[in-house]
Amino acid sequence: MEKIKEFFKNKTVGYYIAIADAVLALVLAIIYFATYKTAMANNAAANIPETIGIFLLAGFVVECVLLVLPQYRFIHVIALVMYGLALYKEILLIPALIADWANNVFYQGGNLGTNVFYLVTLLLIAISAIVAVFFGFYKKEEEADEDMAVKKGQTLKVVKIAAGTALVVAAVLSSSLVAINMRNAANAAAPVDQEPVEPPVHVEPFDPITDDVRAKADAYAYDFKPEEKIIKEQESYTYGTAELNALGTGDTRADHNLVYVFEGSYAEGYQGDYSETYGYLYLWDDGLFGGKIRDTNVKGYWFNSSLTDGKDEQGNDIKDCLKMVSNVSKYESIITEPATGFYECHAYVYLNMGWGTRSMILNGYVYYPVVDLAIDTADTGTEFKVGKTFDRSSWTANRILKNLNYSAVFKASEVRWTDPAGMLDGGKFAAAGSYDITATWNGLTATKTITVTE
Repeated sequence: MEKIKEFFKNKTVGYYIAIADAVLALVLAIIYFATYKTAMANNAAANIPETIGIFLLAGFVVECVLLVLPQYRFIHVIALVMYGLALYKEILLIPALIADWANNVFYQGGNLGTNVFYLVTLLLIAISAIVAVFFGFYKKEEEADEDMAVKKGQTLKVVKIAAGTALVVAAVLSSSLVAINMRNAANAAAPVDQEPVEPPVHVEPFDPITDDVRAKADAYAYDFKPEEKIIKEQESYTYGTAELNALGTGDTRADHNLVYVFEGSYAEGYQGDYSETYGYLYLWDDGLFGGKIRDTNVKGYWFNSSLTDGKDEQGNDIKDCLKMVSNVSKYESIITEPATGFYECHAYVYLNMGWGTRSMILNGYVYYPVVDLAIDTADTGTEFKVGKTFDRSSWTANRILKNLNYSAVFKASEVRWTDPAGMLDGGKFAAAGSYDITATWNGLTATKTITVTE
C-alpha cells in the first residue's frame, strides 16, 4: 500500500489527465461501436467509420502502458496520435450531416446529434491529452530520470518495460493493420458479369429546334410577353381580399396570363419506398400567385421590382429581384436566386411531410405555352443491333415552349411511350429494320426513328 501511495505521490495533474483520457477513450469506444451504424451518414461506409473506435481502443491501450511507465513521456504522445486519427476521421465524416441539417434536406440519413457528441468528446480527449504533455507526469524531472534508469538486479522493472513496449507496438500495429485491411476489403469490388462493352457510338448533340418547330412556334397565337412584365413591391399587403380568396392554385385563370411557373419535387428512400412529393407555384400578371406544395395551398403576392433598388438612374422601375410574400405559415417570404438554363431561378421552400419536415427546391421559368414535343436519345443514339437489350431509361421527352426554350418534361411518369409491334422480343431487338417509337404527353406526340441491324 505504501508503494502505491509513493507511486502517486510525486505525479502531476498531467498524469491524472492521462488517466481520465484513457477512461474517456474506452467509454467513447464502447458507445461508438454500439451506436455508429445508425448514427453515420449513408456515404460513411466508404470511409471505414469503424476505424474511429479502433483508434480509440488503441489509444486506451497505449495510455494504460503510460500509467505504469509514466517516466517515458513519449508513450503519451503515441496515444495522442491515436486520438488524433480518430478525431480526423470524424471530421471527415460529419460534414455531410451538417450540410443536410443546414439545408433541412436529410438525404444522407444518420444522426447529427450523435456525431456532434462523438466530435465534442474526441476534441475533449485530444485537447486534454495535449495539455497533459505540457504538464508532464512528475513533479520533479529528476525523479523521472531516476525511474528511467535501469539498474542491475531490477528484473521486474525490465519485465515491465518489455511488456509495455510490446503492448504499445501491438496496439499501434494492430490498429493500423486492421484499418488498412478494412480499407482494402472495401476497395476490392467483386467482379460483376456484364455484357461485352460495345465501342462508343458517335451521336450528335440534342437540338430539337428545327424549321418545323419554329414554324409551329410562329403559328401559335400568343402575344403576351412575360419577360417584360414588372410588378412593383407594395408598401404593405392586404390578405383576405375577394380577389385573393377567389384565386385558384392551378395553372389556369380567366383573363390573366402566367409570368412565371415554379415546379419542384422531393423524394427520400425509406424501406423501399421512393415516392415523390411535388410542389407548384404560378405567378400571374396582376401580382398574385397561387399554388400547392404537397397538400398545402399557398396564395399571396409577388414582385420583381423592389422598393429599395428597383429603379434605374432615370427613376424608371426595373427588375432587380423575384420574391413572393404570403400570410400562409412557413411561406411568408419566398426569395428566389438566379439560375442558368431553362430554369431562370430557384427557391427553397418548407415541406411538411406529415411525419417530419424537409425543404424542397422549386425551379422557376418564364412561362410560354408548350408548342411541341421532342425526344432526346443523345445518350444511346438511334442505331442498335439485333439481340441487344433495349434500354430506354436515358431517353427524355422534351417540351418546347413558344419562345423556343426547351426542357425535359417535369414529371417523366406522365409521358407514354409506344413501341411498334415486332420490334422487341423479351426486351431485346427481335429483327433488323427501321422502327418509329412515339412519346405522348399533354396532347402532343413526338416520334423517333431507330435503325436495328444484324
